[in-house]
Amino acid sequence: MRSERIPEISLEGFQVVSGEMFTYVPRTTAPTCTIWYNSISFGKRSLAALNNCDHVLIKVHPQKKSLLVCPITEKDKDSVRWKANSREPNSRKIECKQFTSDLFKTWDWKSDHVYRTTGKIVSADNMIMLLFDFKKPESWKFRSKP
Repeated sequence: MRSERIPEISLEGFQVVSGEMFTYVPRTTAPTCTIWYNSISFGKRSLAALNNCDHVLIKVHPQKKSLLVCPITEKDKDSVRWKANSREPNSRKIECKQFTSDLFKTWDWKSDHVYRTTGKIVSADNMIMLLFDFKKPESWKFRSKP
């Protein structure tokens, strides 16, 4: 067995990165919203935060790079079915290329990337809603299936 020497390096110039700079928010505990160039989806915790309602109204704030998701009935003309048709409350990927491609352009995002952020429960006018702030989203290059 040949033994190889481990190279010795200098530690000069390296700085310790404070542990406080790293945060981990498990996706299982926080509502999430993921946006592709042609679609949008919400995590199971998003559905749970709004009591697994079937339909929502999605509002966008272009300057603040935020989405607001409000529970509503399917009778509202702007309602979006965000829940999959299954026994278990599951989200579904919602096709909406006109909306998301405009969003990518407005927010100056790369069309070959996916963007995700966590949301928080907020209220306004006695209504519980989810607010998703996309000012500093997690993003990665989209890999299409072969």
